[in-house]
Amino acid sequence: MSEAVYARIRANPKFRQLVESRGRLAWTLASIVLVLFYALVLTIAFAPGVIGSRVAPGSTLSVGIAAGLFQFVFFWLLTALYVSKANTTYDALTNEVVQDAVAAELAANRDAAAKEALAAETVVAVVQERPREASGGARR
Repeated sequence: MSEAVYARIRANPKFRQLVESRGRLAWTLASIVLVLFYALVLTIAFAPGVIGSRVAPGSTLSVGIAAGLFQFVFFWLLTALYVSKANTTYDALTNEVVQDAVAAELAANRDAAAKEALAAETVVAVVQERPREASGGARR
């Protein structure tokens, strides 16, 4: 794509909406991941008794292992949420923005080509009229 198409994409309000929406979701998901991850790390550092305790009396599963497994599964679910949103909403909006920009660029090129063709036809017509005038063919 040409630089003009990229400029049209960046100027499109739908592109700004796409960037803002995608950024909000990405930062929200990243914040959730960081908070949960560091909550587990801080719990391990400052409350190791909680992490080492059992989920249920007589169980071999500790709270720390259960929390780690929960995080692993939960982070996969957050990734699936982002991929789903990207494949539906964001891809459709991206395609729409690109198609709008390419169509506008084609229309601009078509208009420029039509203007050039008209100018060329005008020059040809003027050049063809001059020899007649010089030979007296146009005076009757």
